[in-house]
This record gives sequence, C-alpha cells and structure tokens, in this order.
Amino acid sequence: MSCNRSLSFNNVLMNGIKEMVFIIAVDDNDNFCYEFLNKAAINQTFLTDKVIGQSIQDVYPQKTADFLVAKYREAIEVTDGLTYEDFYESTSGIKYSETTLTPMCGNDGKCTHIVALVKDVTRRRLTELEIQKSKNDLYRNKQKYRSLYDYNLDAIFSLSLTGNIQNGNSAVESVFGYNAEEMRNTPFIELFASKDKGLANKSFREVVKGIPEEQQLTILNKSEEMVEVIIKLTPIIINDDIVGIYGIFKDINEQIQLGKKYKESEGHFRIITENSNDLITMIDNQGKIVYVSPSYKEVLDFEVSEYIDKPFLHNVHEDDSERLQETFIESIRNKTTWKEQFRQKHGDGDYIWSELLGSPVYDDDQFTHMVVVSRNITLRKDYEQQLQHMAYHDPLTGLPNRRYFIKQLKQHIERIKNTDQRLAMIMMDLDQFKSINDKLGHSIGDQVIQEFGTRISKVIRDEDLLARLGGDEFTLLLPTINSPDDVIELADRIIKVMNEPWCVGNHDFGTTTSLGVVISSSNTPETASEMLKYADKELYKAKRAGRNDYRLYEFMDISNVK
Repeated sequence: MSCNRSLSFNNVLMNGIKEMVFIIAVDDNDNFCYEFLNKAAINQTFLTDKVIGQSIQDVYPQKTADFLVAKYREAIEVTDGLTYEDFYESTSGIKYSETTLTPMCGNDGKCTHIVALVKDVTRRRLTELEIQKSKNDLYRNKQKYRSLYDYNLDAIFSLSLTGNIQNGNSAVESVFGYNAEEMRNTPFIELFASKDKGLANKSFREVVKGIPEEQQLTILNKSEEMVEVIIKLTPIIINDDIVGIYGIFKDINEQIQLGKKYKESEGHFRIITENSNDLITMIDNQGKIVYVSPSYKEVLDFEVSEYIDKPFLHNVHEDDSERLQETFIESIRNKTTWKEQFRQKHGDGDYIWSELLGSPVYDDDQFTHMVVVSRNITLRKDYEQQLQHMAYHDPLTGLPNRRYFIKQLKQHIERIKNTDQRLAMIMMDLDQFKSINDKLGHSIGDQVIQEFGTRISKVIRDEDLLARLGGDEFTLLLPTINSPDDVIELADRIIKVMNEPWCVGNHDFGTTTSLGVVISSSNTPETASEMLKYADKELYKAKRAGRNDYRLYEFMDISNVK
C-alpha cells in the first residue's frame, strides 16, 4: 500500500505539476547538483534527464552558473525560502519566470536539498511591460506634441469650425506682431491682405470638408506690413469627427528676399560661397549645374569646370541617382526643403558619402533654381557601420554573436525550404575550460577562447559561419553539405586541431573540445530553435561520453518515409 502511495506521489511530482520542479542536492562542500527535474522542466527548457548528477557549473555557462549558485546560497541563509524573478531560454524562445527556492534540512538542521519551483510568468510580465511601454509612449507623445506646438518656429493657430482663432503658440508674435492672446476670437480671414482673402476663404472651406490645404499667401502684420507666408491648413480629427483646424504660417519673406538679392547681384552670393568649406551648388530649372563653390576642388579633388553645365546627377553613384531625381522633383513641386544622403565620386576614383540640404527658389511662383549646401559625412557613415558591426559581433573574438548567428540560421533554413538541399550545425565548447580559468586566470582564459576561435577558422570553408554564443561555447553553420560524411570529416578536423599543443601567455597545456552535430532534413527543414536544441543535447552526450569527441543527430527526411 505504501509503495502505491509512493508511486502515485512520484507520478504527481513528475507529471502532475505544470510548473517546472527541480530538486537540487547540496553536498558538504556546498556544491549544487541536479537530483530531479519533472516533465515540465524537460519540456520547457533545453535540459534533459542527462543532467541528473551534474553540478550547476557543469550544466550552465559560468555567468549563469554563478548567478544560480548565489541564489541557492542565499536561500540556505534565509532558511524560510527565497523568491526571485528571472528569465530563461525555452524551446519556444525567451520566457520570464518566478522561482521559489525552498531549502530542505535534515534533523541536524543542515540543508541537504533545495526544491526549486519555477512558474512561467511570461504573460503577466509582458503585460506589465506593455502597460509600462504604453504609459511611456503616451507621455512621450504628449511631450512631442507640446514641443512641436510650443517650440515650433512657425506660427500655429487652433481654429474653430466657424473660422475664429482659439489659441496659438509663441511664434505667433514673431510673425504677426500680436501675441496669441490678443488674437483670440479674431476671424481667420482677417489675417490676410485684401488680394488673398478670397483664396484663404476657399482653402478654409476645403479643409472643413477634411481636405488639407497649402497656399502661398500674403498677411498683414501689426505694423500693416505685408508678409509672404506659406500657410498649411489641417483638420483636427477626433473619433472620425472634424472638431477644429490647425493653421501653420511659415514666414518666407527672408527666402524670397534672398532670391531677389541673388538676381540683383550674383557677386554677393559668390563672396559667401567662395569662402565656405561646404560644397555649395546652384542648379537651374533645367536640372543643370550653373555654379559650384571652389571648395569642390578641396573636398572632391575635381576642378570646378568638371561640373558646370552638367546634369545635377553628374558624378553621383548610380545606386543613388533615381532616388535623388525623385526627391529633387518632389521638393520643387511641394516647395519643401530638399534633404538627402548620397554618394558622389572623388577624384581618386572612390565615392564619399555626402549630405545635402537644398532650398528651391521661385519667382512669381515659377521655380528658377535650387541652392544646395552639402558636406562630407563619410566619417559619420563609417561610425554607423561600426555600430552595426558591434551589434552583431562578439567583442572578444571579433566573430559573429548569437544574435547574428540565429538570424543567419533562420535565413538559410528558409532558403532551403522545398528543395533537396541540407545544412548542418555544430555546437562546441572547450573541455574543462573552467579549470583553465581557475588555474590561469580570466586573462589567459580570454586568450584561450580567442585561440579556440582562430583554430576553428583555419579548418572551415569561407562560406561556413562560425559564431561565439558566450563563454567558451561556439556554433558553426554549414549552409551547404553534400553528405553527412562532409560534416563528420569536419568534426574530426576540429577535434584534431584542438588536440595540438597549446601555448598561451607562456603557459603550455593541453585541452580538447566536445561537439554536438545536427544535420537537417531536406524539403521540410527544422526550425532554428529545434536545430539549437538538438545540437545542445548532442554536445552534452559527447561530454557525458568522456569528452574529446562528437555526437551526431540527423533529422529524418519524412518525404522519403514510405
């Protein structure tokens, strides 16, 4: 009868508890070893019952092991248990968890076991994060709106549907001479010169229907002076109803005066441009270059004559030409600033990255020319590329990191879908790396990891992808294989090269590697998480078998099963 109760209890512990359960044995030296894990723990993590009898340090990378050991020791010290939140890598991705550690003590009061109950709190945690993100986004959006409205250099009015001014921002005074409070309840139409009142009224009627409007009109300021503005009218829509109108007034008197001054005296313009370190270009209404500043020679190493009367796309990289052509025309049509990044040819034959800012100039509403200021941003582009490299590469070895490896693995799996092609993956680490770190120090340990990556790189193909997952754990992707024999031959080469003598930092020693090898099936290849999971399992099998060896798992091709 007691035997049946024991069997029932074991069955409940193994299969009846949805949460993950781990029982950790504590020896006299405060080492923590796996004694039991239930079915939920096996299904939801990459662990198997092969870890029974192994210590936490044997199972996990050093950083993870140190964290867990610290928590277990803390649980022993507080005696009544410890609860903390963490995350772990499951078969379906990263999961958030709540772990409760309960120490179990013998009659002498000494802790002999710790029971770890791990609850999946991913849904709750993601909900909390989403709520916090929504709050943060709402706050930021409010701040962005206030900044856009209050600190905008253009005058902005809020108008009622009857056309009266309700309020405005601080820039109203710089454009009209009145502050926003003084203009409250003023009819919108009264802002304009007599010649433009009709156009303004027509535009207002259109925007009330929900159609945004943009016009170049003339207003009268407090001093009865005429000011040229570009006005944009936009409906304020809440719950699909138009409740008001935004009116944005951009003072363009200065730009117009600049255009007139150029027509009056091109010499004044040349004084400015010839003393500028930026590239200043003038493009006529036919798209031809009519002026370039002397700085072209210094920056691009071309004579000024190389550009005059040439199309404005002259010496622009062919991959950027179509985009520049489109945005140039769009800037002229919409009377907006032209801003682009592009590559242009240098005298040495290479291309440099440049950023341009162009202002279209009009005479009686007819486009006459584009004034463009551009500068060399090659250093900034190089820095952006360095940041991109850092995001996908391991700083110690310079190899791709876990993030980049998984991205590439997914892409290659997708590439071979519905084909007869197959790929393979090898997961490997250094045997007894922890003892090397402990005896020789972390500095030597880092050099050993670098040498580990170097040795593998020497025996693989150019098309193969080697990455460092973390600690001493590396993965290798073979995107194309002819047969499993190719993979086995490579695994043997890796083991052989690791068995060669090691000399790092004047320390001579020997070490080996263990490998977990996985080969995909054809037609319906496995997912990236499945490949990683089985490679990890095969790696542990190799270690359990004595290390310095590999274990291989080959997925069955279901299409060939009869």
